[in-house]
Amino acid sequence: MAVNSTQCWLVFVVCASLSTGCGEPNVETVTSPSIIPWWQSLEPDVKIGQDDFYAGTCSITQVSHAAGIETARVIFEIPSRMLKTCENRGPLQFDGEYIILSVCEMSFGAGGCAGGRYRSADFELWEEYIGVTWINSEEHEAWRKVGSTSSKADSVKKVVRD
Repeated sequence: MAVNSTQCWLVFVVCASLSTGCGEPNVETVTSPSIIPWWQSLEPDVKIGQDDFYAGTCSITQVSHAAGIETARVIFEIPSRMLKTCENRGPLQFDGEYIILSVCEMSFGAGGCAGGRYRSADFELWEEYIGVTWINSEEHEAWRKVGSTSSKADSVKKVVRD
C-alpha cells in the first residue's frame, strides 16, 4: 500500500497533537533571570499568604514563591460549554474564605451576558453560583459543585448586606 504526502501530513498532525497533551502543561517554573514571565509586570488580583493569584481569560493562575523560584499553574478554568464564549467580568475577589472568579458567558448568536461566578476555598473543589435561596426568611447564595447535574445546592452562604 502506497502512502501519499497527505496521509503522512495527517499522521504527523495527529501525533503532534497527541504529544502536546502529555505532562503538566499548566505549570510554568521560572529559574532563569532572562525569562520574564507574563505576570511579573502585573499586580496580582489577590494575594493569599505567599501566593499571588491572577484572573486569566476565564481562568485563575496561582503563582507560588518558594526558595527564590516562582512557579505558576492554572488552578481553575471554567468548564467549556458548546457555542459559548467567555470573558472576565472583573478582578478576582477573596472574601477571607473563598477566592471568587466572575465571568460573562455569551451564547453564540445571542446578545447579552449570562454572568457566572465560581469559587473555591482550597483551590481543588470548585463551585458555581446557581442563585438565591431563602432559609428562615434570610437570603442565602446557593452554590453547586462544578460539573454537578443536580438542581440542588451543595452549599449555601448567608448574604450579609452592609
